Amino acid sequence: MKIIAGQAKGLPLLVPKGEVRPTQDRVREALFGILQSVVPGAHVLDLFCGTGSVGLEALSRGAARACMVDASRSACQTARHNMERSKLPGGSIVQSDCLAFTRRERATYDLIFADPPYCKAPGDRDMIAELLLGRVRELLRENGLFIAEAQLGYGVGDARTREFPGWELIDARSYGKNTLLFYRPESSAS
Repeated sequence: MKIIAGQAKGLPLLVPKGEVRPTQDRVREALFGILQSVVPGAHVLDLFCGTGSVGLEALSRGAARACMVDASRSACQTARHNMERSKLPGGSIVQSDCLAFTRRERATYDLIFADPPYCKAPGDRDMIAELLLGRVRELLRENGLFIAEAQLGYGVGDARTREFPGWELIDARSYGKNTLLFYRPESSAS
């Protein structure tokens, strides 16, 4: 796993064993290919950041700020180490439950990315749905995007449950079993 493009291109990222499931390089490359025109100068929130790969990729590609949040102490230590090694300015690491973070956060962001644990069985907690039904909308700037990574299966990973009140699903891209879902608040949809 490495930073794919930009100022820190090629930097290998440390990944803690067993605790995180980082966004695959090919999925990250596709994501940033789609977002290439909006990342420069953007303020990015990377929820369930794990290694920090999405936030660091954004900084490497010219984002002004990237706040990376994870509940795991080990993940935050790894993300912090990766950020220090990258020498990219504008990053911050916050150890917090991501849903609790969105309830108390007051800053706003151009891009919010969430890659929570996948729903693999009926009844699994669907954190993407909780975010979309919660306060995350208030954290988006005008024309901001909320992007979620889900896996084919249950919860938001089931194509029948991807619509949420107040949100427009503007794009969905699949990469094997993984899907990137792009949402915009309905009031700012063009």
